[in-house]
Parts: sequence; structure tokens; C-alpha cells
Amino acid sequence: MEELPDLGYVERLAATLGASESALRLLISLFAGYPLAVIHRLVFYGQAPNVQHLFFTLASLAIGYFNFGWEIAHSFINIVLCHVLMRSLGGSLLCIVLAFTLNVMYLLVGYYSVDTFNVTVCWTTPQCVLTLRLTALAFNLYDGSKNEDELSAEQKETALKDVPSLLEMTGFSYFFGAFLTGPQFSFKRYMNFVNGAYSDSITGGPPRSVMPALQRLMAGVLYTLVYQVSDLIIPDSFLLSQSFADMTIITKCLVITLWGKLMLSKYVGCWLITEGVCIMAGLTYNGRDENGNCLWNGCANIHAVEFEKASTCQEYIQAFNVNTNKWMAKYIFKRLKWLGNRHISQFATLFFLALWHGLHSGYYNNFALEFFVVKFERDMALVLAPVGLIHKFRSIPALGPSIIWLVKKLYAQFALSYALVSFSLFNYDRYLKVYAEVYYVGHLFLVLLWPLLFALVLSPMIRKSSKPRDTKEAKKTE
Repeated sequence: MEELPDLGYVERLAATLGASESALRLLISLFAGYPLAVIHRLVFYGQAPNVQHLFFTLASLAIGYFNFGWEIAHSFINIVLCHVLMRSLGGSLLCIVLAFTLNVMYLLVGYYSVDTFNVTVCWTTPQCVLTLRLTALAFNLYDGSKNEDELSAEQKETALKDVPSLLEMTGFSYFFGAFLTGPQFSFKRYMNFVNGAYSDSITGGPPRSVMPALQRLMAGVLYTLVYQVSDLIIPDSFLLSQSFADMTIITKCLVITLWGKLMLSKYVGCWLITEGVCIMAGLTYNGRDENGNCLWNGCANIHAVEFEKASTCQEYIQAFNVNTNKWMAKYIFKRLKWLGNRHISQFATLFFLALWHGLHSGYYNNFALEFFVVKFERDMALVLAPVGLIHKFRSIPALGPSIIWLVKKLYAQFALSYALVSFSLFNYDRYLKVYAEVYYVGHLFLVLLWPLLFALVLSPMIRKSSKPRDTKEAKKTE
């Protein structure tokens, strides 16, 4: 890895906190977004767009150098190459193919060249965010080259008629509130922002978004502290320890469940902190609610309340890493409609999502398990619907809904945590050791036993039970 600027206090502080130096540099950089947002509000807000693009570019390049040294140049090179492609090929299909290939290959070569076992945060961290941002730009130019009646409402919102200038692309890519860890947002939103579309309706100056931003900051700090404390108690390495191996299988499953819940806190914390920066700058304005209050959720990457209330894996997924999931749905899943098979499109999307995260086998195992977890939930809904047991139990005063929610919550959290073991431990020789300790219970049930049981026994029973009802309804109609 590139030698970083000699700042001994960062290394000493990291040792004191029990954190890695690279992770601490990242956290300092996320917090640096707040004073930068204040500077932008006081000095650059309402200035010519090119002035703002230049401010964002220089500020984030400085942050990038603080984190990664001269390796931050990789992102700039990638932007310039994409700009040349778009200038040369415009909104053509060939431009999409080449831009997609360039961005993904640049990222994968970066993953291959970096030892991610010893460095938790490196130049590929912002590079993966940039990969999606630049690829979306190529798709949006392609949409802009088509007739409007050929586009969906979603595509019309982001379609671009003209290729951005290089300075516009660097400002968009290096906006300090989102270039390190996201969130994703469209080029149109960014340009609306720098052109003052989200200004205060009364003063014409920066929007009144300081308090909502500080609320996100406080929530993000809380989640970060929860993770930091929990990492001292149940670090990833504990799952590989003899102490874990000596536990009963039930205790091991409970520990995995709790570990996974706490491990996700670091992502939630980071996204809330960066969302606060975006809100303070004014980028996230999303209209007003029915009471006339401003909405600042235009770039929300985590719906914290929904995330904590979630009792199914699908609900967890919908509330977590929101903008990345929207990106995958918009630019991968929906673009694969021509395959004519929802499951193939979903699996291809999850495969790309794993590839985007890195080359370690644990990512692929994680997202493959996610596929089977969601399928199990959908299958169970079909199985339980005719029975009506859930509805009857839910009607029991006070206890019924609470018990159902708790059971579902425990299952969903364990299923996600079980998958996250491989996501967090990366390599097969590490995560397989943990799975062996619980006898591969998730793989055996979700991947082998349940699909066979559903296909051979339950699915035919559902079809059989629904036929008489359909026949009777048809006779009544006649």
C-alpha cells in the first residue's frame, strides 16, 4: 500500500481506541465532511457551478490523499478515461458496454492488487462507489439518446441529453459527502443542487437543513460507539476462537445472531454520518410532506427505524444500503428483463453485487445465501397463507402479534448473521471453520432441505388445495 502522510497522532489514537489506522482515517474523513459543508454553505453556496465543482474536487482529493496517499490518483484516472469514452461515443450502447467493462475491470484489478486481509480500508473503498456512479452516468446518457416514450418514469428522472464536462464529472464524483462510502445519487440531482434548485424558498440561500443533519450525525455517532464497544467484546476473531468452539450449538447460534446485529452497526453509523453531511450541504432535499415539512431523505442509505423494526430478511434488505440496492435494481435487475426469468435476473444481480464487493469467496457465499433466505420467506408465505394459523395467532390480544414478531425477528437476524459470517471473514478457510461449528445448519436447511421439500411436497400440496377453491369460485361466477 502507498505510504501515507506521516501523522503519528492518527496511529497513536488508533492504538488507543483499538481500531485500525486505516479505519480511523476513514472515520476522521467522514466527520471532516461537516466543516466542509459549513464552508460550502458560507462561502461557495450560490457561486457559479464550476466554482463549486472545483471546491468539491479539491476538498475530496485532499481527503483521499490523507487516506490513501497518491493512490487516490486511480479514481481521477478512471474519471478521465470515462469522460473520453463518453465524449467519443456519446449515449450509444457501445459506450455503456465499454464504460461498464472499464469501471468494473479497473475495480477488480484494484482488488486483486491489494491485500485486503491486512488493510481494512484502501483506495478501492471509494473506487467501488465511483464504479457505480460512472456506470450509471453511461446508462443515463444512453437513456437520454432514446425517445421519451421508450423510457420508464424512473429512467426519465435521470436521463441525460448532453455529456458532462470533465469538471462537472469530477465535482459529481468527488462530492465530499459521498465519495468515500456513498450514498449514490444521480447526476441530475447533483446539478440541481449546484444550480440552487434546493435553496431556501424565502432567503434564496442555503436550505434550513442544519438540525436534520445534526440529528443524523448524533445517530451515526451512537451506532459507531455501539460497534466500537461491541467489537471489543465480540470481535470477528472470537468466532474463530477456542472459547466459541467450546460452546453448545444453541449458544453458538445465539452468539452469531448477536455478533451479526452488532457488526452491522458500523455500516449504519457510517451511512448516517455521511447522510448528515449531504443534508447539511443541501443535496438531499426531497420535497415536502403532507404537512408542508421539508423532506431530507433524498440520499438516505439506511432507514434506521425500519431497519430496527424489521422482522424479515426482505425488510432488512429494503432498509439497508438503500441507494446501492436501488442502483442494482435499476441498472442491473430491470435491464435484464429480456432474460424472461425473474430468478435468473435476481441471481445475476446478486452475483454482480458480490463481484462489486470484491474477489473473496465469502462475498459470493453471503449473497448466494441471501438469495435462498429471501426465497424461503416467499415460499413460507405461500405455505402459511391457506392455513391461516398466523392470522388466528395474531388475533390473540396483546401477546399474539408480539410473539410472532419476536420469532420472525430472531429467525431473520440469525439468517442474515449466518450469511454475514462469510462476508466478514472473507476467505473460505476462516468462515468454513465457523460454519462447521454449527454443522452448516443454514446451508443444509436453506440450500438443500427446504428447496427439495418445497418442490417435491409443499408446492404440489398448495396447488392441490387451491384447485377446489378455484373451481367453486368459477361455478359461482357462472
